[in-house]
Amino acid sequence: MKTSKKLMALALAGTMAASSLSMVSVSAEPKKATIGVCFYQDTGKAVDATKAFLESLSDTLNVEFKYGTFTQTDEAANLTKVQELIASGVDGIIGTMDLGTQSILSECEAAGVYYGGYLCDFDTSYTNAYDDVFGNPNFVGTVTDGHNPDDVCVGTQFFDSLIEYNESHADAPLTHVSMAIFPSWAFPAQATAADQFVATVDEYNKTAETPITVDPLDEEVDVLNFAPLDSTYFSKHPDTQAIMSFAAGTSFVYPTMVSAGVDSDIKLFTTGYEGGEESNFGSAGNQTYQQVIVTGVETIVYPLVLLLNKINETEFVDMPEKAERISTEQYIVNSDEDMELFVNSLYTTADVSAAAYTPEDVLNMTAFGNPDATYADLVSAVQCLTY
Repeated sequence: MKTSKKLMALALAGTMAASSLSMVSVSAEPKKATIGVCFYQDTGKAVDATKAFLESLSDTLNVEFKYGTFTQTDEAANLTKVQELIASGVDGIIGTMDLGTQSILSECEAAGVYYGGYLCDFDTSYTNAYDDVFGNPNFVGTVTDGHNPDDVCVGTQFFDSLIEYNESHADAPLTHVSMAIFPSWAFPAQATAADQFVATVDEYNKTAETPITVDPLDEEVDVLNFAPLDSTYFSKHPDTQAIMSFAAGTSFVYPTMVSAGVDSDIKLFTTGYEGGEESNFGSAGNQTYQQVIVTGVETIVYPLVLLLNKINETEFVDMPEKAERISTEQYIVNSDEDMELFVNSLYTTADVSAAAYTPEDVLNMTAFGNPDATYADLVSAVQCLTY
């Protein structure tokens, strides 16, 4: 029943979004534009699917896309990549890292190039350089990978998935869990999510017939400094039945579970998806994975549309005075039925026929392609992509 409700909600959201987009005629041909897109890694399911989606838009939007890769640690390397893209003649850039953003924007502003974010909350800039970044006329804003740090709900989402699992496995519920996160300096929202998860469990335990124990975060082994989980994790958490990995569990947690021989004994609820998780998801295989969460790649329409509006010298009538960072809902896959949908999605197949939006839909999101398009509608379009 829970899954049916989720699927109905997704279908309704998609129907509403399509009906608001597909009936409008295009009012102007877009100018020829070149957009650089710098991902957080060279390859991967999300990268491949995003590229396929963008290329499907190219002719209709009259855009050529150029691709590059940002690093999480080297500000100079990111600036150099931006300089290379500017030298190649791009009109706009979409970046996935908030590293050296002020320097990047200085380069962009001097060159008349617009800049937007994708799958990044730009929290460092938002907290420490708000006016310089979000007030910069060449910065169009960013769409976050999930909810912003001041709007975190993923801790509650993990809790909901845990409760759904326990309700479906009443004969063997998970009553003792542990956690894993990336460092707060890189992903502050994960520490917030872990606190939220604990608080939600504490509230649940006040009336629960079968309470749930959550091991407190052990800074030594639970905070993953972009390295695999240490094998001592399991001796530090000897009674854990499940790991709530707010970090990317497939890369950093699951391999250690396998090498330690606990992948059939301990469940993994995680963010991220890299491919192949479905073989051991839900009731399949060793049944390790019980949740994966990802952000739909179609959310890139947020910075893309805003960049193209600037390039085409148009603007929404309800455009905010300063650039914003927009939270997104995510695909929360926590049942066999969800996974069956997900493995056939754009995210996993890079098949653009499965995309939530057609090229014509995206053109109709723009101010130059649709005189009735609004900023509010654009935000709604990236916030309805969920199960």
